[in-house]
Amino acid sequence: MHNNFIKHFIIALIIFSNQSFGKEFNELFTIYEPIENSSSIESSINSSFNNLIFRISGSNSPSNIWKIINSGSSRKDFIISYSIKNYDKRSFLEVKFNQDKIISKFKELAIPIIGYSRPVIFFLIEIESGSETSYFVSQDSKNGLDSIFINSLGRLSELRGLFLDVPIFDLEDQKVISNSDILFSPKEYLISKYNFDELVDIKLINLGLNEWSFSGDIETSISNELYKEDIESVFVDYVESVINNAFKDLIIDTSTIFSLQIDVSGINSYEDYKVSKDKLLKLIRVSNLEILSFKNNTIRYKATIMGDMTALEKDIINNSFFNINNLKQSEQLNLTYIK
Repeated sequence: MHNNFIKHFIIALIIFSNQSFGKEFNELFTIYEPIENSSSIESSINSSFNNLIFRISGSNSPSNIWKIINSGSSRKDFIISYSIKNYDKRSFLEVKFNQDKIISKFKELAIPIIGYSRPVIFFLIEIESGSETSYFVSQDSKNGLDSIFINSLGRLSELRGLFLDVPIFDLEDQKVISNSDILFSPKEYLISKYNFDELVDIKLINLGLNEWSFSGDIETSISNELYKEDIESVFVDYVESVINNAFKDLIIDTSTIFSLQIDVSGINSYEDYKVSKDKLLKLIRVSNLEILSFKNNTIRYKATIMGDMTALEKDIINNSFFNINNLKQSEQLNLTYIK
């Protein structure tokens, strides 16, 4: 597994999520695929396309891929560019896909899609190994057992396109946790420091030679010489189920289309117009923005919307660039652009 790349990837996710509640997954349509040499570019492109469809549809069913291929399109039809990138002596094929073409094809084939708005899932993993005091896995953890959790979360973050966070301890955190007493809960202290949509709270305890027990959100025991493999398997299976449940309410029905008038106020410059329009289109539910008028620093658009109004409003609420000024009118949406 490309551990060093994953480390850089998940650190970027954590930094981003702490700053802006981690709701918008910026590189949704960019895939990084491990590559051995330039002769395997073709297979890496195919794999990157398959991974993209999994990421944005939320389903790993090959039927979605075959629907697209059987419609007369090839994988390369959706690529903007690709290039080989090197991270810590490992090579990756960076493939950028055309968002408009992908979404258009999903609409044409009525394939459900999940947009840029992605959940933040915070993992509080406590380990009691028996050889040291109990501790929480953090991004700075370095031992082999911790790397199982860190690398698994990094790989799944990249594959599924969402934020799977663990704590990052600064000197103050380390001091507070090390000086805790029976009247102080390190767990509650850590939880209070982060914004997230869902908390996963687990504890892994060493019961003896090759014997481990999960408690909390995962409840199972492991007794095997290959216990590290079993720990990883149990953990990954559970995280996959959490991701699938988190995505259920975010799936956009591309077969449901309606028109909507959208007023965006607070547009004071051309730059405001460009950025606000880009942010609207990043909602993915919104397309075909047609300007109807511009006056008093307010742009009026006619837009095509996928899905339903309630889901659109939820996406906007989770977006840090707009405030909703009305929630009652079914044929018009009034927004204020926030710089």
